[in-house]
Amino acid sequence: MTSEFCEVTNFSRRNSCDASKGFLMELARDKPISVVVPALNEGREIGECLTSLTRQTFPPFEVIVVDNGSTDASASIARAHGAQVIHEPKRGISYAREAGFRTARAHIIASTDADTVVPPNWLERIHRTFDEDPKVIAVFGPFRHKPASASSSLANYLAPYFERGLMLGQRVTWRLGSPHFSGANFATRREAFLRVRGFHSPKDGRIYSTWEDIQLGLKLHRMGKVCYLPDLVVLTSARKLRPANAWNILIDSSKKGFLLHVMGKPL
Repeated sequence: MTSEFCEVTNFSRRNSCDASKGFLMELARDKPISVVVPALNEGREIGECLTSLTRQTFPPFEVIVVDNGSTDASASIARAHGAQVIHEPKRGISYAREAGFRTARAHIIASTDADTVVPPNWLERIHRTFDEDPKVIAVFGPFRHKPASASSSLANYLAPYFERGLMLGQRVTWRLGSPHFSGANFATRREAFLRVRGFHSPKDGRIYSTWEDIQLGLKLHRMGKVCYLPDLVVLTSARKLRPANAWNILIDSSKKGFLLHVMGKPL
């Protein structure tokens, strides 16, 4: 299958139904979407994330929280919200995402993060994109930061500029044929995920050590049609944004980008 791309905006809403906590507790056998949320000591954030999922305008779906070795109340909070909790003992978000995606039973698997809040129509938009075009094998969208969620006033001031740069970069790389998925906001058909071997490197079979979301997106783009939804925005925490580390982050990202895109080496 040759790679294709599309960009979709401004969906009109069709029939919707109220989502509630009970939806998360139902069996997923007949659910069209599974949502995977990796978590490591996310007790302060995960409740807000799961609450946003209970407010979806989409019919019942399953939520899988992957506890990656938490020592706080992350797992119990997830269960209290009706999510299925599985445990991945090997530390690392790539391992957690892989475990969650492999556990998912629906035909479409959506990914978000424990410190992220999704809009009420998130799953509705995702499902409609797949439903209206059977050729689409993956979709992704941007993220912005939650207001005042950084660790300092300076970081909160800089956060909007930082996220604009990220959104611009995501759009530019998309136009250049290299979609950069964010783990907080993408979805794929389960069959396509399995066909590209998920978060495993096609060269040596190992789990990606970093940028697992981006590398999955590149594999899916080579396989088939991927859609970018620029107005389907999620809000994520800016707690890791620290001005003192900005230069180091820029250098590290540049090195990773060079190894991945120029040298063709999996990370």
